[in-house]
Amino acid sequence: MTEVQITTPRGVRLAGTFVDPVDSTNAAVLFAHSFLADRHSGEHFDRLSAAYRGAGYATLEFDFSGCGDSDDDVITLASQVEDLHSASAWLRAQGFDRQILHAHSFGTLVALKARPQAAKAMLLTGMITGPLSFEWDQIFSSTQLDDLERSGRAQIPDDTYSKREFFVISKQTLIDLSMNEADDLLDDLSVPILAIYDADDEQLGLVEMAQEEFARLPGGSRVEVVRGARFGANEGVDTLRDMSVQWASRHVPVRVG
Repeated sequence: MTEVQITTPRGVRLAGTFVDPVDSTNAAVLFAHSFLADRHSGEHFDRLSAAYRGAGYATLEFDFSGCGDSDDDVITLASQVEDLHSASAWLRAQGFDRQILHAHSFGTLVALKARPQAAKAMLLTGMITGPLSFEWDQIFSSTQLDDLERSGRAQIPDDTYSKREFFVISKQTLIDLSMNEADDLLDDLSVPILAIYDADDEQLGLVEMAQEEFARLPGGSRVEVVRGARFGANEGVDTLRDMSVQWASRHVPVRVG
């Protein structure tokens, strides 16, 4: 296990954890975490990383800018797209030019927007395929919303296990979270996608949205629902782990030929 730093074109340093198993080749899994989270995702990504490595894949978990142990930054979709490109480029520089993107929730927006050249397949849990409606006053405090209105930015306390005290969001952050169109996210995709949803995703309407847009996905893509699972609560994760490794092995096998 190696703790790494990756510098983006705008000069921001990203913190990451890279593990290269002894039997790896040039295939790696690159993780993209969700909104107001970090590279461990409450150890959820750590467990998935271990499963991928058991199948022979190198893994890179990293913190988006403004998250975890990475440099401070205002969280926006544009900055995270650049971050993901930088992480993918770092893996390519290490010799891993066949990559699988494994993203969760709002990390799926980043994956669908970024589409790094080295990504040969995507596994997206809680994939977002269009606009979402939020009651912001149910998510952020009145003080935070007042700060956004007055200065355009707000600080959100970080309750993860990182050393970070707070995240910084802007009005653009809220636009990025909610105002996404299927045309921008799904048109001209070229790699197969496995979209996996749990019970919470069904309640949010994400499954129905994905099914409506399924025809836009590249050939070989699938949409799966793990009934009764709640991945964030560590329920149904064994099924998710097995599906993930099987998908990776089928579309980006560790050894070719």
